[in-house]
Amino acid sequence: MVLKEKEREMVAYHEAGHTILHLRTSLLPPLYKVSIVPRGRALGVTTFLPDEDQNLQSKKFLLEELLVLMGGRAAEKTFYDSTTNGAAGDLDMARKIARRMIHDWGMGEKLYYEPEQQDAEAEINRLLETADRQAHEIVLAERGKTDKLAKALLARETLTREEVLEIVNSRAEEPALVTA
Repeated sequence: MVLKEKEREMVAYHEAGHTILHLRTSLLPPLYKVSIVPRGRALGVTTFLPDEDQNLQSKKFLLEELLVLMGGRAAEKTFYDSTTNGAAGDLDMARKIARRMIHDWGMGEKLYYEPEQQDAEAEINRLLETADRQAHEIVLAERGKTDKLAKALLARETLTREEVLEIVNSRAEEPALVTA
């Protein structure tokens, strides 16, 4: 798949958003790499590599996962003041996780025994809206790092965890434009 340059740029910011959010988590597996090379139906990918198998996941772990899933969409809103259908897979996965948290795993404010209770749906939406809002706040707060990471992705296409950390932790700033 060949992307137009503007699409490629948007994918870079989207993946940078996921990555920046992931770096703010404490329970998720470590970042392995981030890439804007299209594969299959995915236009880019942020990959995590667990140190070991994990059979049980806490509510906090799952909330961090929702936050990271919303990171791409948050970056799109921050840098383009809009969102694209590129977040469709992320939103679908986030909805499935939130639904299972409430209906299957009893992680809501109360237990729901009927699958389509209106209160349960409201809790699912609240989880998603909270993750979306928090992701947007974090990307706004980390706008400079997200921008540097997206530009590095555009230049190199794929970055390892070590390269990502070097980029986001570097203190070197872009030189200011001199105007007369």
